Amino acid sequence: METIWENSQLWDSDDGYNLSAFNQTNGIWPIGHPLPLPDWISHNDIEKQKGILYFDSVWQYEDLSAIIETKLQRMLEETHYDTIHLFVDFYQAFKRTRRSDLKSFYQFYDIPINRRHHMCVSLAMEIMACLVELTPFLLHYLYIVSCEEQVASLSDYIESAEELGGLNSPHANVEKEHAMVAMKVCIAGRRGVLILDPGYHVGRAVTIMQDQMYPHTGWFTQSKEQHLQRDYCYKYNIHNNKYIEWMERETRGDQATYKTSLVYIDQPYVTAIDVTVRRNLVYNFRSMLSRDAKGRVFAGIYLPISPDCNDAHFTIFYEGTDQRIKAKFPFYIFKNNSKIPDQIQNHLEKLAPQLNMKQRDLAKLLLSLAEVVMDRDFIKQVLAINDDIGNMTTEN
Repeated sequence: METIWENSQLWDSDDGYNLSAFNQTNGIWPIGHPLPLPDWISHNDIEKQKGILYFDSVWQYEDLSAIIETKLQRMLEETHYDTIHLFVDFYQAFKRTRRSDLKSFYQFYDIPINRRHHMCVSLAMEIMACLVELTPFLLHYLYIVSCEEQVASLSDYIESAEELGGLNSPHANVEKEHAMVAMKVCIAGRRGVLILDPGYHVGRAVTIMQDQMYPHTGWFTQSKEQHLQRDYCYKYNIHNNKYIEWMERETRGDQATYKTSLVYIDQPYVTAIDVTVRRNLVYNFRSMLSRDAKGRVFAGIYLPISPDCNDAHFTIFYEGTDQRIKAKFPFYIFKNNSKIPDQIQNHLEKLAPQLNMKQRDLAKLLLSLAEVVMDRDFIKQVLAINDDIGNMTTEN
């Protein structure tokens, strides 16, 4: 008799995931709604629900969380966060259809998910698959969870979701722009949850205990640069333990600003690709980033999506001999040129190894990206869809 593990292999090839093992499906898409509706595994579907992992002592839990954290940190080193390839693929697929209306294409676009070009959803799948390969029984406990970023009023968000019949109601107006991994635990009778977030480069297996006592992680520094320190803290919402509050504190000099996101941990998230990846396809910022084991971003390319093609630009950064190198270039320098200018080639020569890419592949990607952002009509339609989604969630 085959085991559940053998029937639920999370990788289906060297380059892909077994999406059925992650229970991924398409959401309902109401007419006039800018996104499909998010969905979760029903509480009535006992076979697909994930269990609570019980530990007799804190020390037992620490042993496992240390193994998980080591694997997470290794994966951060070996992968990139990359929304540039997905954006270029989206553009090229649209152009091949010779259609003019991006909105209708966007609704029927079959999003490619692979193990080379990661954003938060495939990073969540990758760490789950890595951990299950290492420790197969974790298949019964790890699951993908959804996150609503920068929620204006936590109480209003939670109350309205409950009143409207759930977060998958068309009136809930949620976009679920982020996803991570969770595992419910019970340590010597105390309930908690473990969170893994490789999509935001978090190099910790974060522990959130309901009583906020050890091994509760609490505040920790996620990144620290010369003029900016970013600290994170996760805790259960005091009024509803279906939600984890993810607090972010940014400190510049003596000034600190705060924002809070909500992670819904009650049920496994089954529309991570159809909702979260689709939403990110039209987001107005793109990046490809390398991280070290602690989650420090040390090299990459990033760009805002500008409605003015003449203003479109990108930034390259990487580790130099003595300091970080950072350079910004306008995309119009590629307008009548199929060759990368020498001043950029010099940077790519140093950047490519830090992105674990061949220089010619990085140059080719940059030329393809230039074609995308200089296509005025395409960018106009992308930003219009992004605005529609933003307007839907303004109240949140």
